[in-house]
Amino acid sequence: MQLSTTPYCRPLLRLPFGGARDDSRGQNKRQRTHGHQSQHPPRHSRSNGATTSSPQPKVNINSARVHQLCTLEGIDRHLAEEIVNYRSSQGPFASVQDLLNVPGVDSKLLRRLQKSVICNKGQTHELDERGKGAAPASINSDVGKKQEGNIRIGSWNLKCFSAEKASNDGYREVLCMVILENGLDLVAFQELADSEALEKICKELNNPTLRAVKSWQGKRGHWKCTVSEPTGRMYKSLEYNGFLWKENVGITMVHSGLFQTVKLVRWPYIGEFKIGNWACTLVSVHLKATGLEEEYLEQLNEEIRSLVPIMQELCNSVQSKSIILLGDFNAGPDNRFFKDLSKRVGFKHLLPCDVNTNISSRNLKGSKAYDNIWINDKVKYTGLGEIEAHCQTIALSGLNFILKILSCVFIQFSVFNI
Repeated sequence: MQLSTTPYCRPLLRLPFGGARDDSRGQNKRQRTHGHQSQHPPRHSRSNGATTSSPQPKVNINSARVHQLCTLEGIDRHLAEEIVNYRSSQGPFASVQDLLNVPGVDSKLLRRLQKSVICNKGQTHELDERGKGAAPASINSDVGKKQEGNIRIGSWNLKCFSAEKASNDGYREVLCMVILENGLDLVAFQELADSEALEKICKELNNPTLRAVKSWQGKRGHWKCTVSEPTGRMYKSLEYNGFLWKENVGITMVHSGLFQTVKLVRWPYIGEFKIGNWACTLVSVHLKATGLEEEYLEQLNEEIRSLVPIMQELCNSVQSKSIILLGDFNAGPDNRFFKDLSKRVGFKHLLPCDVNTNISSRNLKGSKAYDNIWINDKVKYTGLGEIEAHCQTIALSGLNFILKILSCVFIQFSVFNI
């Protein structure tokens, strides 16, 4: 298959995975996919899915960028730039009171700001959204230094991420900066609300318009992306999956397609890649949530059991036998139904059971490692002898003022013959 030279590549349709054909009837396929999913209940949030509004996170004056400060009442762009310039020249603020040292900030304005700002010297980015603004918040990670020649592959459930949200400067900035700052090279995305959202992220990475992305001093790369046809339904809309990869480090996509099966509410999205001379297959999944009262728990467990025959079929169908299964499993790897995935197909999870990713506005620490990355025994790696696995948590305030929590998990490894 010849890939398009544009960042967006049309996917292949596989029915099941063995017989691939080019999708020239996207509209009909969307109707079939929608019909397949209509028999199932709408998706519920995977934990603490309440839709009541939450207190908005405060803006950290030691990390907020200009557009974030502009969301605060009483601060225009000129004053926001003064605050950032003062912080750059004088160092971090010791307290919120130190804002009085910035030209244009008086005691009256300070009193108005005290309820909406904090002074944190740590490397965190607080988010606040008023009206149309959105920005990074509480980025917590324990990410080791990326070694030269290593590749980082990640998975990220973006929670109903639409083109409208991707058009928001704050959303687009935090997603791009997480990708750049963590040195990600290949990312699988779940819960895209349309096919255009990921294109906007890809475009921003290649032709940055936002100040933080433009001023990034690290390695930037040239990016491509591909988005599936609808994989099924999520809460209130169809769901799409996608892959984003850095082409200039030797990553190319051979082809991609949906694995159509009645065993899963949302079909897995398959991407076959070459990284240098190494071929691997990524399987991006988003399993069914249990529901607020765990009313769909048995259906989730059945989906986990179904991963075994699906992975067995993939191992016999794809050219690359090195398979990486990643995404949102809505269950921790200690779920007893994952045992057959390890025993019968030889997969192991890389994110430990105690690294929680089902965080919510009510529980920022979470309780389960729902997002994970599994590899089969054909995946070879070198380096220090172990694959590094990390969890990146980002809090975003959605356009509807409901606090959203996103978890990006990724692995770092050196493969043979890259």
